Amino acid sequence: MLLKYSVSNFKSIGRNIEFSMFPLENTDDRFLTEIDTVAGRWKILKRGAFFGPNASGKTSFVKSLAFAKEYVVKGSKNNSIIKSKQFRGNIKELDGITSFEFMLYVDGEVYDYGFSIKNSYVNEEWLMVLSENGFKPLFERKTNRLKNTNIKCKSSNLCQSKRESKLIDVLCESIGENQANSLFLYRLAVDFGYIIPQSIVSWFRNITIIYPDSQIKDLPKIIKYKKDFREFISQNLLILDTGVNSVTTRAKQIDILDFANKFNISEELLNNIQDAQNGFLEINGKLYFFGENKNSMTMIEIKLEHFLNGKLIPFDIQDESDGTQRLLDILPVLYTLNQQQHSIFIIDELDRSFHTKLSRHFVREFEKKAVNQQLLFTAHDTNLLDLEIFRKEEIWFVEKKLSGETQLIPFSDFDLNDEIDILKDYLAGRFGAIPVIREE
Repeated sequence: MLLKYSVSNFKSIGRNIEFSMFPLENTDDRFLTEIDTVAGRWKILKRGAFFGPNASGKTSFVKSLAFAKEYVVKGSKNNSIIKSKQFRGNIKELDGITSFEFMLYVDGEVYDYGFSIKNSYVNEEWLMVLSENGFKPLFERKTNRLKNTNIKCKSSNLCQSKRESKLIDVLCESIGENQANSLFLYRLAVDFGYIIPQSIVSWFRNITIIYPDSQIKDLPKIIKYKKDFREFISQNLLILDTGVNSVTTRAKQIDILDFANKFNISEELLNNIQDAQNGFLEINGKLYFFGENKNSMTMIEIKLEHFLNGKLIPFDIQDESDGTQRLLDILPVLYTLNQQQHSIFIIDELDRSFHTKLSRHFVREFEKKAVNQQLLFTAHDTNLLDLEIFRKEEIWFVEKKLSGETQLIPFSDFDLNDEIDILKDYLAGRFGAIPVIREE
């Protein structure tokens, strides 16, 4: 689970901003989940909601998390430039360094993991674990401008055996200029298989980020072969008054040359896809994949059935409303809540193409059913600013300072009384984070 996150010098984010999933006292337990730590039992929020005007930096915040995930999970090629878009204002104390820091809960332990980067090397990196006396380091890494790397590693806390401990000591000494842009965590987890680093990399891998134009990979295949998933999606589309009675798929064989000509796919690309294991292409909601026959391929397409004039009529995804198409990307989040895996869902513009009642239904369903999952989302729909749906510490306002930097303002910073009308006060500008429309 995510406990805290901070970032600096990324896109519209200049000086450090911090986000927390720790509640205030007296928070209603239905909004919380509990974790066991060496420091006792902690209560953690399930959700975080970000509101603010266009161009305030909400998406920059989401993309900072996406960048950190990508860098941790996929690593980097030796000597490659680190493509991090930094704040373009001149803030000298940042010194061209972008920093990310996470406090996270993995396998019963609380870790603090972070790294800072320049354009061609990892400036600093650290991993600490919570003990009864506070955080203790597992490793600390620093690289200077000459790309000389120094790593201090508590190998006895990271390793399962003396052999692993000796190997990690050699690894600490072996990182040279060519590996200066590689995360030490990645090398420990992926290249050498150390358990704790592997768990942390897996934690990052379980972050799901959904943008307004995101589409679920392999969705036609999942709907075809997972009956319970297909029934869940069908039931919810019916409940939410989309006009869709059920979701199904249809498969058919098509000639591979007809396919290539239709989508203007080169012979080289086609051969590359064929050679890849489980090679497939997904185009316009249709999944095309290769079988044993090299002259043909199978197409699986999603059909959404409407009950019209006494008959079930199948529609293609492209014939559905933007809202229905968006639901096909969002509803799988609720489906996963029936499982016990720890995961974090981050949705940029949750309310895109949604009626207010759909957005409210989604966040309420998540709050009721989530156990080991967390949800972060950005939105413009001010009707979601409702203290019957959210606790005040779940709400964050995003705005830009005069310097152009994005800042996060927790709603819990404001003194409130029992008669507050949060929506009215927000639109009146009491909490900031609204567009200022300048009349001519």
